[in-house]
This record gives sequence, C-alpha cells and structure tokens, in this order.
Amino acid sequence: MDRISNLSNEIICHIVSFLSAKEATVASVLSKRWQNLYTIIPNLEFDNTLENQGSLKDFLNGLLALPASSRIKNVSIKRRGRVGPNRHADLNSFLCNVLKRGVLKLKLDIWVTLDGVYSLPVEIFTCKTLVELELGSILQIDLVPENALLPALKTLIIDAVQFSDQSGCAFQKLLSSCPVLVELRLLNVQWEHWQWSRRVSSPTLEKLTMNHRYYFGNIYYDMEGITFDTPSLTTLKYYDLPPKSYPMVNLDSLVEATINLTLPLCHAWIRQYARRGDTVPSVTNLIKGLRNVETLNLTSTDTVDAFYFSHEAIPVFENLHHLSIATERNLCWRTLPYLLKKSPNLKTLVIEGPLHYNYQLGDSYESEEIYSNDDDDEDESESDDDESICECLSEYSFLESCLVKTVEITEYSGTKIELKHMKHFLEKLSCLELVKVCSHERDEEEQVKLRTNLLNLPRSSKCKIQFELIPPRSLV
Repeated sequence: MDRISNLSNEIICHIVSFLSAKEATVASVLSKRWQNLYTIIPNLEFDNTLENQGSLKDFLNGLLALPASSRIKNVSIKRRGRVGPNRHADLNSFLCNVLKRGVLKLKLDIWVTLDGVYSLPVEIFTCKTLVELELGSILQIDLVPENALLPALKTLIIDAVQFSDQSGCAFQKLLSSCPVLVELRLLNVQWEHWQWSRRVSSPTLEKLTMNHRYYFGNIYYDMEGITFDTPSLTTLKYYDLPPKSYPMVNLDSLVEATINLTLPLCHAWIRQYARRGDTVPSVTNLIKGLRNVETLNLTSTDTVDAFYFSHEAIPVFENLHHLSIATERNLCWRTLPYLLKKSPNLKTLVIEGPLHYNYQLGDSYESEEIYSNDDDDEDESESDDDESICECLSEYSFLESCLVKTVEITEYSGTKIELKHMKHFLEKLSCLELVKVCSHERDEEEQVKLRTNLLNLPRSSKCKIQFELIPPRSLV
C-alpha cells in the first residue's frame, strides 16, 4: 500500500485543495476512496437573462455552501442590470472562493458603475490555476497589485473594460503578469477614456484582437499614439480609429493581419485635405510593421485609402500570398497598383465588394455590344468604356508583372463596365488559374447572360471561371 493511502481524509482533502480542477480530476482516478472525498464540478454558470435563473444572491450563497474540497473547472457570471454596492462584498467573496477551487476558466460579465466604487479582488490577479480569463462588460480596473502573477493564463479577454490607474499603467501591469499569454482580445474598447501607457507589449503573445467601440461622439477622438511590442505575434485583428501615430511597431513574426481603420470626422489622412483643426494621423509605422505578413485583409475603404496616402511607406511584401481589399463601386482603386507592385509573390487577390467604375458616367447591361463582329462598333464601344473606367486603372499595366493565380470578386453584377474590368484581368494576368465570381443576381435569364459574357472573354491563360450565386444581403 502506498503512503498516500494511509493518510486521513482530512489531510487528503487538504492536499486536493492545492490542485486545479484538471489535476483533481486526474487524481480522482487513483481510487474510489478519493472520488468520495471531493467532487468535480465541470461548469458553474449564472445568467440572469435566462428564465428561471433565480437571484444572484442565491447563486453566490449556493457556491459558498459547497465543501472546501470541491473543484470547479469553469465559472461564468453574466448579469444584466447594475450590481449595486450592497452586492459588491458578496460578489468578491464569491470570486475569492472560486479562485481557491482550482478554476481553469473564469468569465465575469457584469455591470457596475465606472466611478471607482467597485474593485475586483486582488486574488483574481494572483490565481495560479486560471488558463482563460474574461472580464466585462461595464467594469473599471483601477489597480493591479505589484505581486500580480497569472502563471498559467493563456487567454485574456477584456470586453468594454476601462483601465484608470492614476499611479501607473494597470493594463500593462496585467499583461506583464501573464508570462505564458498566447491570446489577447480587447473588445469594445474606448482608448479615449483609458488612463494607460498606450502600449501593448508581450513577448509571448501570438494572437491579438483589438476592437474599438465606435460612436458618433468619436468625431473628437484624439489619441496620441499606440505602440505594438509583440515580437511573437502571428495573428492580428485590428479594428480602430487611427491614433495620431504608431511610435513603435514590432510585428516581426506576423503571418495574418486584418486591418480595419475608420477615419472619424474632423480627421484627414493628409494635410492637403485637412480643414483647420482637423487631426492628421500617421499610419506609416503600422504599414511598415506589416511587411512579413502572408495574408493581409484590408476590410474597410478607409484602410485602403490610408495605404494610398502613405504609399511611400508600403514595404515589399515578400511573403504575402493572399490579399483582400474592401471596395465600393464609386470609390477609386488607386491603392491597388501600389499594393500589387509591392507584392511579388502574391497568389490570391480578393476584391471584397463590387468592381469600380466612374459612377458619374453611369453603367448598364449592354455587355454584348463590346464584342460585336462589327469592328467599327467594337472600337466605338471600347472608347465609351474607357471613359467610364476611372483613370486609376486606365492602363492596367500594373497587372502584367503580377503573378496572381486566383482572383475572387465578391459582388459582381455583370454590367458593361464590369466586363471591361474582367477583360483586362483575364488578358493581362498571364498566370491566372481561377477566377471566382460571386453574384446576387436572382433572375435566371440574367444569370445565364452573366455567365455567357464572362466565358466569352479572351484570356491569356487557361484559367477556369467559377460562378457562385449568393443570396442578397438582409436589410434586417
């Protein structure tokens, strides 16, 4: 018989109290005696948006009544409606109790006032077992203790939380206390209300999502700058109002980036277009920091414009093989040539939106006239087309040196000018293997017309043309 089996029940329960829920589960397999001494609770959840949930007070009291030896894997509290000051002590007592039970995942989604009245217990920043921590949604963090350490934390989600440390940077202290952090999600943030160092720094971070909460009041958004010091980061999803600058951008390991910048009112990308009092943000360092990406998604037209007005900063994207850019029918494609010229190994180009044309001259379904057997008619038609195509793409010479193999158009209507665009793509992209066209067209005759016109276009390669009919976007 082993030495542990000779121990009393009290001592064994004391030993178990130091184990995480995962370790306690493994230990319970050792003997039936151990299984009878403590329980493993996989999930403990409170959500007052559900029916028959009961009160938060009853939920908290139920947890406090559990034996000290009980282990809990996942805990989630979601409460809509403000947690008043009379419940703050009960809530923190509950959290401290949970943190002693080997919890692996803690989700705290509560509404409290942002006046500094409520503070999270310091124990939440020193838990040795937490692997995933989610904090939100109306919550303020004023202080992170000097001894903060979350040695097992790999995922940190901060949703609509405000950091307001008067004596330092609570946000950076929190990041520094996570030595093995892999994923960080900053959701619905409002930097303009934070008191912080404007620095995101972590040597281990691999995945980062930053999502700024935009509302009309952001027209006066005036953020000094944001620094990214994340040398191990491989995936970046960045949705933000641009600050004045990016003083330092360390994204050397970046593989995939999704960038969505929204330019507020009272801002302009360059001084030439700025009015008195407008802020002119600089995204030069951010663009340069993306140089090693393999996949780049520019998901707003403001972002695409930012690349154009800072095109001198666009680096050579040696590793880039997948590029996706957002477009609108009446907005210029002047950025595209700069991006393609700096992407020598690009294989896939995705146009997220419709093909661009000079909307002031209009467009129509007269594509069959372009390829009439009458030479005079053809010349006249092409001349008309050239007038409707914006001068940013008038020559299309930038396509001739492009090695793209796949082109995808996500909103194609088959109009006369769109066919003109497609003709240039097919004629000048000599390495093209696949063209994927997505259309919202529901009329069967128009669907046939769309397919026929595209398939009849001349091509410089033996590329395949693939059609996908997708339902129109819902207005709801």
